[in-house]
Amino acid sequence: MQVLRIIFAHMLSALSSATVYVFCIDYGGYYPYILISAILFIFYLIFATPVQYFLNRKPKRFHLKYLFIYLFFSFLVWLVVAVTTDPKNTLGILLGYEIYLFSISFALIFWVWDSVLLQKATAK
Repeated sequence: MQVLRIIFAHMLSALSSATVYVFCIDYGGYYPYILISAILFIFYLIFATPVQYFLNRKPKRFHLKYLFIYLFFSFLVWLVVAVTTDPKNTLGILLGYEIYLFSISFALIFWVWDSVLLQKATAK
């Protein structure tokens, strides 16, 4: 049952994050939305699951410490992806607003879904 909640939290986070991404980048149609949702779901599974597992050992709903931890790892993942996709433009990536917008919004979305779905179920 816990695994289903984790997968559901990742799916909802990916769909919500893809909505933010599609509106900010101004893509049109459903195909980019579906593709971006799938990619974000994979990223959440790979990078957020270990952090989520570590934090859910002591579950606390809407705890700000957890939000800051998610923010740190979200920024780190966005930075690594940005640098690996365009290594010559590292300073330009840090000066742009997109990396901060996406890392903050994606971490906030994940924190909310994690708190709503998992912390409630496991908190005593």
